[in-house]
Amino acid sequence: MSGNNTNKPRIRGHHVSDFLNNEELKQFTLRSDLRGLWAIVSVWGSIALCFAAMALATTLPWYAGLPLFLAGFVVLGGRHLALAILMHEAAHKTLFKSRWGNDVLTDWLAAKPIWNSVAKFRAHHLVHHTNTTADFDPDKPLYSAYPVPPGSLARKFLRDMIGVTGAKFLIGRLLMSAGILTWSDAIGEPDPQVKTRRWWEFPVLFIKDIWGTVLVNVMLYLALAATGYGWLYACWILAYMSPFSLIVRLRAMAEHACLEDVPQTIKNTRTTYAGLLGRLTVAPLRVNYHLEHHLVASTPYYRLPALHAHLLEQGKVPAGWTYRGVIKACTTINE
Repeated sequence: MSGNNTNKPRIRGHHVSDFLNNEELKQFTLRSDLRGLWAIVSVWGSIALCFAAMALATTLPWYAGLPLFLAGFVVLGGRHLALAILMHEAAHKTLFKSRWGNDVLTDWLAAKPIWNSVAKFRAHHLVHHTNTTADFDPDKPLYSAYPVPPGSLARKFLRDMIGVTGAKFLIGRLLMSAGILTWSDAIGEPDPQVKTRRWWEFPVLFIKDIWGTVLVNVMLYLALAATGYGWLYACWILAYMSPFSLIVRLRAMAEHACLEDVPQTIKNTRTTYAGLLGRLTVAPLRVNYHLEHHLVASTPYYRLPALHAHLLEQGKVPAGWTYRGVIKACTTINE
């Protein structure tokens, strides 16, 4: 590489300048506090609509109410992912221009409601970006198990939908909060300090980690109870344990599963096109433009479609996949 490239952000196997010039990079990485605030407001607005739809469903005949309730419940699981993607954007410091917006506001309004942390996720996630497909990529357990036989994938989907995967995840979160397992977005390993900690340090760590999540969830319950529909909070928890698990699995499959096990980003990450249903569930906030996100991680989510179109027109990235194509690739076993 020439000397002009030495200070450019580096992609695994490439420099950003292999894809964008300075003016283009400035254009595609421009951030906006107003758009960041709108993203948070719109996600919580859609969560409110889900609750309203499920409440309305209870007043309708069963043949009309049941489909509406189930639709609201599934989309509510997708809104859990939308909150996670807001946190993901803040971890990359692209949701807001301000540090406070990314590190504080988003932590309280997006990460804590789903038992997460912008700071912890950032430390974890940046390792994934710089080491995608490496053995120590913390996200590798989410995508490395594929392909699997169709029956195996169907059983995974069933475990997701009946809450088995969600229950295991919640147990893992409990152990991570208590300092027994290391924090991870996939499968936590035993914490290196677990044998040297005194017994009372575990509940202290747990309370320190979880109090914010408890506070915002109590506030959510009280807000629902004030409308006379406090029981909808149970739907919030169940959506986290059921459709959310399936949605996260499909999202992880689409991002990296069954691609080349090589360091080059252009070969180990994919973009997947999503329609309205996809955007309400597995692909909120343009997270499906994942190749472009890995290539230029400083791009705010709302500029990713334009970045994809720009790079596609220049022949620098391939066309996106479909989710059907992803599932087919993840269930095709080469003998």
